[in-house]
Amino acid sequence: MKKFLWIVSACFIATTALAQDKTLRNMTEAQLLGITAGTALACNAGAKLDDFELIANRYIANQALNDAAEMQGYREYGREKFKTYQEQKKNPQLTCSEVLESFNALPIFKTVVYADGSLKTPDGKIIKARKPLTVQKKTGKRKVTSKKTASKKTTSTAKK
Repeated sequence: MKKFLWIVSACFIATTALAQDKTLRNMTEAQLLGITAGTALACNAGAKLDDFELIANRYIANQALNDAAEMQGYREYGREKFKTYQEQKKNPQLTCSEVLESFNALPIFKTVVYADGSLKTPDGKIIKARKPLTVQKKTGKRKVTSKKTASKKTTSTAKK
């Protein structure tokens, strides 16, 4: 999978011409994903960027050996995303239409994200979730209703 992400990111970065200042071989996968996301964000990639970030998030989480490594991956991703966003806004190497055309054609969008957080890459490899994807539960707070509303409800139920 590392080879897959490297190729995806390298192709995108090469097409956006941001590779001139970066040494790609020394970068982590999270950093490569962050560069791609930052460039797309600067060009308002919209819903495609949301899809990319979901896949990137699950990839970073699934490849991490533990929670600390996962958090480090998220920090690297965010740092590179921010730096690349600023670079693209200040000194664009290509027009946003060229960037978006390349971004939308990335093979990473053929990745399937399963409900448990596992990924299926375009080449058919399954990357199991290190820990299951959980949806945030509602807080344990009860919905507060006014006394008038509560008494009306009891009154209306008592009449029935």
